[in-house]
Amino acid sequence: MTLREIQLPATAAAPEQTPGSGRRWLPGLLVLLVTLAVAVLGVLSVATPPDPLPADAPAAEFSATRAHADVEQIATGPRPVGSTAHDRVRDQLVRKLRGLGLDPVVHKELGIDRTPGHTMAAPVQNIEATLPGSDPTGRVLVVAHYDSVEIGPGATDDAHGVAALLETVRALRSGPAPRNDITVLFTDAEEPGLMGARGRFAAEDRGDPDRTVVLNLESRGTSGRAVMFETGAHNAALVPALADHAPVTTSLAYEVYRLLPNNTDFTVFREAGFTGMNFANVGTSANYDTPQDKLANSSKASLQDMGATVLSATRSLAAADIAATGKGGEATYFTLGPLLVRYPGALVLPLAGISVAACALVVWFALRRRAVRSRTLTIAAATVPLPLITAAAVGWAGWQLMTLVRPHYTGFIFGDPYRPGPTALGLCLVTAVAVWVWATVLRRRCGSLELTAAVTCWLTLLTLLTALLVPGASYLFLWPALTGAAGFAASVRLPASSPWRTAVAALPAVPGAALLAPMVALLFAALGLVLAMAPLVVLVLLVALVAAPLARPLARRPLFLRAGAAALAGVVVCGIGVARDGTDSGHPAQVSMLYVADGKGARWVSSGRSAHPWLDPYVDADTAPLAAEFPYLKEPDEWRTGPAPRVEAPAPTARVLSTRRGADGSREVTVRIGAAHGAASQLMLYADTGSGEVRSLTVAGEEWPGGNNRPGVKGRWGWGFTYVAPPAEGVELRLKVAGDGPLRLRLLAKSAGFPEGALAQDPPADVAWAAWDAGFTLVAKEFTV
Repeated sequence: MTLREIQLPATAAAPEQTPGSGRRWLPGLLVLLVTLAVAVLGVLSVATPPDPLPADAPAAEFSATRAHADVEQIATGPRPVGSTAHDRVRDQLVRKLRGLGLDPVVHKELGIDRTPGHTMAAPVQNIEATLPGSDPTGRVLVVAHYDSVEIGPGATDDAHGVAALLETVRALRSGPAPRNDITVLFTDAEEPGLMGARGRFAAEDRGDPDRTVVLNLESRGTSGRAVMFETGAHNAALVPALADHAPVTTSLAYEVYRLLPNNTDFTVFREAGFTGMNFANVGTSANYDTPQDKLANSSKASLQDMGATVLSATRSLAAADIAATGKGGEATYFTLGPLLVRYPGALVLPLAGISVAACALVVWFALRRRAVRSRTLTIAAATVPLPLITAAAVGWAGWQLMTLVRPHYTGFIFGDPYRPGPTALGLCLVTAVAVWVWATVLRRRCGSLELTAAVTCWLTLLTLLTALLVPGASYLFLWPALTGAAGFAASVRLPASSPWRTAVAALPAVPGAALLAPMVALLFAALGLVLAMAPLVVLVLLVALVAAPLARPLARRPLFLRAGAAALAGVVVCGIGVARDGTDSGHPAQVSMLYVADGKGARWVSSGRSAHPWLDPYVDADTAPLAAEFPYLKEPDEWRTGPAPRVEAPAPTARVLSTRRGADGSREVTVRIGAAHGAASQLMLYADTGSGEVRSLTVAGEEWPGGNNRPGVKGRWGWGFTYVAPPAEGVELRLKVAGDGPLRLRLLAKSAGFPEGALAQDPPADVAWAAWDAGFTLVAKEFTV
């Protein structure tokens, strides 16, 4: 059913125009301008980090200029766990902590993950140092990881975090001793699977969760404000620590974070019963985990915001009663510009109930005064989903068109190009036009107060639903709903002839803009253009707060012309954004490409996630599954492949050392696995669960369960295990195997880069490796025990 087909009862005749009534639009225009100003300021508050302080800033303050000198020393190239560069950075951090007057300890531990689908082990070297407190009630544990991905220098992820902690220690050392202990922990091997954090929590001296608050520094982009996006339990006692230097934060953030394919070290802390807060920069996610996360793209302003935020929070928590944090409940919280707003989570449902009662009361009041009609109000409310659906369609269709024009957009893992700003603005303009058209069409037979009431009812419904299902998000709709009810009640009391009647009804758009506009910007940064439908749906609610009371009925032709012109302007802005976001050496296309080999030969393979002409000579357009030969390549289901020259590469080796019969009738097979012709960054062992059963695996005295530990994986390789950064002499492991029948095993050696002579020439300057599935070699070997 279209808007044109809805038959609404005619409204009462408009009051006769009087001298001076031509200026009736001025109050509404004033509200509109104030709403726009508040929205712009809100967007800038979440998008613009502070200027970095100079190197001669007071010692007690955080200086990004001083901290960035450490970034420059750390991020000289990739430093994956087990590499020479990794060891250099480890030794460098130990020296720097000693130079700051601390006594660092390098914990050599085995990181262990027994989670199905992620069964893994890694030898890790975590660096820990403590600034003793004067009268400790617990400790503040500040954490950053010092390794990087194999293909990138990790200037922001996580050299920024490491440098921020060093500068934080400098600042804390310049003042009196804190009340509580402050422990700095540089974790190892975060990138392959949070293994450093897992190793620390396997240790006996991991600390008391009830007397520890964790602050974890991460990055998922290379620019933008610091975002506190995740907390542990009892956050009502933690969030106040952010008040002196509030980052961008919202109790909705963790709900959004759960949608993303990320975990951080804080995941391990939280699962182990620790509480705390997790921080990250999320701007320019196109650089994340790629060669583009380099010094040239490192933002000192973002480092300043992150460091000043964490320093302030650390000072606040270092002076608090840590033991009392476990007695706090949960909070609803968000930032309004520089202000941190918070209130107990226990108030969420009562406030939602007040919102429902207020909405019902003002609608009843308006019906009694005959300011609105029940049937018209019902029909108006029933049409509110139309602009919401349109916004989702605009976001989806926009991305599809963008990838047709710019196929390389598909290579960005978060679906966000390097310069998404103009394109996002264009999508917002198109969405705003759709809301205005909706309101204008309905205004032909529907009063402005009836439209306003419909929007207020929907905001109230969303308040109630989120209070029940996603309490941290309820505030987004609660305050516009409450102020909407108040504005609606006030406008009903004004005479129909008053020029302020619709303006008062639109006033709730001002607090709505303060809450919703920053959320639109934050969702664009967090979810990318690929999920633009999410921020655009939020934008609909904001625009509806203004359009419902202020829209005026128009005849079909002028409406078509004005809407068409405005929508065209939005499309042009999108087009300009896409046109200027081409590829060059500073903004390369990101492609997936791997070198894989086994006994059958060597191949180039690409996930097909990225499209670029440079790839075409190496891989065919047709796709085929690879998981049967290379179980690690289980996603996507099919890969583009092409022939590659067979050259010497780090290859897996396996030697059976002994076999003996166990007490339960099973066979215990001891095998040494390793790599020849170079070092491997990971060794991956898989068992054909159709040919036999692995009952358990033991490495370095630690046991992993057998059975099928790769749930959801298709094919025969149902059990798997990965060892990260294996030593040159290899890794000895003991398999307990059921029965006497042969068990087929497949061993993969993963190594960074491509073997010498495999690639005829390096990629051009405007092509770089994509995150996660590019720039490494896999060699497979099959054997039987």
